[in-house]
Amino acid sequence: MKRPFRPPVLSRVALSAVLLGIGLSPVLGQSPGNPFKPPRAKVFYAPDRDYDLKHLAVTLDVDWPGRTFAGTTVNTLVPIRAEGLASFKFHCGRDLNVSACEVNGSPATFERKDNLLTVTPRVRRMFVPGQEVTVAIRYTGGKAQGSGFGGDGGFHWIETRPDDPNRVGFWTQGETAGNQQWAPTWDYPNDFATTETTTTVPADWSVIGNGVKLSDKVSGNRRTVHWKMNQPHATYLLSLVAGPFDIKEAKWEGKPLLYVVPKGKGGLIDTSFGDTPDMLSFFSRITGVKYPWPKYAQNAMYDFGGGMENVSSTTLGANSLTDGRDGFRTMAALNSHELAHQWFGDLVTCRDWGNIWLNESFATYFEALYFEHSRGKNGYDREIEGAMQGYFGEARRYQRPVATNLYPHPDSLFDSHTYPKGAAILHTLRRQLGDSAFFQGIQLYLTKGRHTPVETSDLIRALTDASGVNVQPFFDQWIFKPGHPVLEYAWTYDDGAGELTVTVKQVQDTKDGAPVYNLPTEIGVLSGGKWERFPVTLNASEQKITRKAARPDAVILDPDHAFLREMKHTFAASELPGVVRYAPNCIDRQTALNAMLKESPSEESVRIAAAAIAEDRGAFPAFTNIMPLANLKREDLRPLFRNELKHPDSDRQAQAVRALAMLPKTEEDSRAIRSMIGPKAPYAVYSAALGAILRWEQQEGGTLLAQALKDPNERMRSTGIRAIVGLPEGDPEARRILKECLRSSEMGVLFAALDVIVERKEKDLLSDLRTLGKTPPAGTPGWFPGAVASYVRRLESVDSTPPDSK
Repeated sequence: MKRPFRPPVLSRVALSAVLLGIGLSPVLGQSPGNPFKPPRAKVFYAPDRDYDLKHLAVTLDVDWPGRTFAGTTVNTLVPIRAEGLASFKFHCGRDLNVSACEVNGSPATFERKDNLLTVTPRVRRMFVPGQEVTVAIRYTGGKAQGSGFGGDGGFHWIETRPDDPNRVGFWTQGETAGNQQWAPTWDYPNDFATTETTTTVPADWSVIGNGVKLSDKVSGNRRTVHWKMNQPHATYLLSLVAGPFDIKEAKWEGKPLLYVVPKGKGGLIDTSFGDTPDMLSFFSRITGVKYPWPKYAQNAMYDFGGGMENVSSTTLGANSLTDGRDGFRTMAALNSHELAHQWFGDLVTCRDWGNIWLNESFATYFEALYFEHSRGKNGYDREIEGAMQGYFGEARRYQRPVATNLYPHPDSLFDSHTYPKGAAILHTLRRQLGDSAFFQGIQLYLTKGRHTPVETSDLIRALTDASGVNVQPFFDQWIFKPGHPVLEYAWTYDDGAGELTVTVKQVQDTKDGAPVYNLPTEIGVLSGGKWERFPVTLNASEQKITRKAARPDAVILDPDHAFLREMKHTFAASELPGVVRYAPNCIDRQTALNAMLKESPSEESVRIAAAAIAEDRGAFPAFTNIMPLANLKREDLRPLFRNELKHPDSDRQAQAVRALAMLPKTEEDSRAIRSMIGPKAPYAVYSAALGAILRWEQQEGGTLLAQALKDPNERMRSTGIRAIVGLPEGDPEARRILKECLRSSEMGVLFAALDVIVERKEKDLLSDLRTLGKTPPAGTPGWFPGAVASYVRRLESVDSTPPDSK
């Protein structure tokens, strides 16, 4: 599952607040401190099993007007206890009303305790190992459960809204223990079974389930749809979604693809899912295992947060759908993450929740691998840096082993250790083993574990067997211990001896179990525009490394960012030009550019920065932020920014517009920027252009802003709100619009307003923000109050004194 959830309309600031763990208490139920230490944490093991579940058949008759359903589950099982079984236990949601049970077709009694249902034949007998038994359970239910985010699960009704009559239907969410809320069965991932669902709904609805559709029949005003999955899987991956949909069908290598969106949103299918076939081909090739399921459906649902990798039938949040104007393939991260789960989490599934990293870290890392495939090295490097930084934010609050059976509750494991840290560790392992050995190990792991529950030891064995390298020591320090390397380094050069000396310190806190790491890495030495690399192994708290070398222009420890590490290092001023021009990782180049343009940069620094940006013309550029150059407000840079208006990256175009808007208006620039406002303009560009016109021609800009704020497209309304940044400081109309936006129930509008309020330092709206955090609009996800709290803190901390009055 992909969480935290970020629909494309959320700002990067909002995403950072969520990923860095700011205000995540509502999501994980955590207070400050380490939730993975006693007494809050306790030891969990996979539960004992009395039987092997072979098949689960669920029949549901859905009463939409009454918001109820009547169900029957038939669990086919085989006892495994040597002494045999006289009764059978199943997980059963407390809100289900069980009316009758049968064992092998005969009436049975049942008893409930918490979420366990015990079914006993009326005629007492022992069922022996190897004997197939069917247990039927009849029940009713319908209480809505959760939002598909932050551990919520079960059966969710999509409620109608006056502005959208198609907003009806339901979806289910199983991870971690939600499917028992609508289908009594064995609801833990240490047993696999084949499954089928037969669902009756209103005739104008569609039903999407797992596996192959066997029948779809209409009788009067009712439709009954039968889906069956003949390959075994964990029961939490069972899924149903139903409602009035727009559905597009396609094929990939003979396998059906279904793109499912709410009725009326079919126009978003191609821009949202057009790269799915490429993802299927890429993952099949890189894992060495062809997509293993009979079909793949991607179901975009109202009210659902993030995504859930239900086997052959992923559920996604409808808010993530894109019309293509919000950037390049903005659903690719979510779509690739959930598709990767079809291998990692579905084909092989963690045996217990303490090994959930085998699902989520892999899906997060393969998301990065897809970015490497589709967006090149810069795209991959940026994903890995994002993973590291996302984890570091949480590591400042607590640290824990990635694989652990000590935790407060299963949902607490869905944190930034399981997602981004685990992904960064897999990046580290790939770089240490090399691509050939790493991916051969992955193929062996998937092949040996196919359709079974797995543990971390299975991965260790497969990687070791495939590579010939004993990876146990790697896992001992990276997976089974908390923490991460925190490195400081400095260098000196002896001209007489022609020797470079690099001093490296590991300064991570080791008192809670973090090790002094064994780190094979490299020292990169830049001289005359060329890099020389020296392999080194870091294995002590402090080391001095001396090498013969030409006099360096710059020295970078781990120049390729080949392992997870927090680097406490600042480039010297003399190093910055070389790093900006030649560093192999775009993160270092951007960092150096930012540093070189701080305060009052020299003419040479400006020249070097401008040249580097001018040369950076790729669709996925090294420099994603050129505002340090724009903020200099230099007339001689106008030609550069005019050229940037044609950059293939829409974010760079938008920044170029903002840069030109900081300069005095010219008719040439005004015409160029006006031409960028149109019905197909990227939202970032539209917003920047509208802001520029507001700054230069407030009356004309006000007319355009009013049109944007009334646009039926929520993204366009959010775009207009972001353009308010261009209005003069203290403008009462800007404050009125922003205040009104805080009463909206639309996430895109809310976060656009929050971004602008902080950027404009609108401290008069602080009380409105506090109220929003305490009483958020209905339907907002659990993390929303925490995200708003982060905006409150940022607004409280900003200096609202006008610069020229200081």
